[in-house]
Amino acid sequence: MAKYGLDKIGWSHSMKMGYRCASKGDYAGSIEHYRQALDGGSDNAALICNNLADSYMNTGHLDLAMERAKKAISKAQDKTLPYVTLGEIHQAGGEHEKAVECIHRAREIFEELMPEMKDALFDTIEEVIKKLPTREKFELASKDWVRIMYLVKYIGATYQMERDLIKRHGGTWKGLLKAKKLALDSIGAKYLSSKEKLGIKGNDAAAMANTYGAMSAIIGSPKVKVVDKGDVESTIRVNACWQYSVIKSMGLDQEPGWVGCSFYCIEYINNVARAINPGARFEFDSTLPDGNDYCEGIFRIG
Repeated sequence: MAKYGLDKIGWSHSMKMGYRCASKGDYAGSIEHYRQALDGGSDNAALICNNLADSYMNTGHLDLAMERAKKAISKAQDKTLPYVTLGEIHQAGGEHEKAVECIHRAREIFEELMPEMKDALFDTIEEVIKKLPTREKFELASKDWVRIMYLVKYIGATYQMERDLIKRHGGTWKGLLKAKKLALDSIGAKYLSSKEKLGIKGNDAAAMANTYGAMSAIIGSPKVKVVDKGDVESTIRVNACWQYSVIKSMGLDQEPGWVGCSFYCIEYINNVARAINPGARFEFDSTLPDGNDYCEGIFRIG
């Protein structure tokens, strides 16, 4: 999630404990420590409010999360990260247009401070970072919130290009999906290579879930949680996806002939599964486009 890390100077004991609890998934504990830090009159109020907003969001207290994120924006000198956090809170509440607006606002602020990033679009974030001066390169390479900003920018530009293409040539989203599927052949090989580099062993269902989850974290979206792990069957869950948020914000789901993102996503994930084990398949049990609270699916062998 979009939170400040331990690289900041002047962290108190309570702030450090709050961050460590959140990193372990103990968000209730992190809230307690961050509140203690605020009560102690810390000079890092913007930082604490942002991280507290993230923890509230992860415990489902979206109203409190929203309040703290807005407080962080009002107090922060650099408002980039608090706007990303606010975007994630709107996304968690199903307010996808507001979520995307916040991410665009965060990117605008960021690019005022770092003009080198203004032309970043169709490159991967890794390629973008390579072009930066050394100081900025090391500063940004591990920042998830930077990946979110440019992922949203990339997705929006891609869908706009595809929408314009359809309007100009009289095609359909269904036809476009068919063409996009043909470009998926290399995806499986990419994930298989990354699986080996990440040191993930085996070719069972658990290895597939771990590989897809790890690569999604590296790429920036979606955030994948492995909720049930086994050799023959492993289940993954996606609570929020920026591709879906961009689709909703652009109103693409209202256009005749629009193809749900899950149709493409299942083809994508199946290419990953088959590359790891030719006898494997992936199926969704629930999806965000169908009105569910999350996308959830199972890797199966046999």
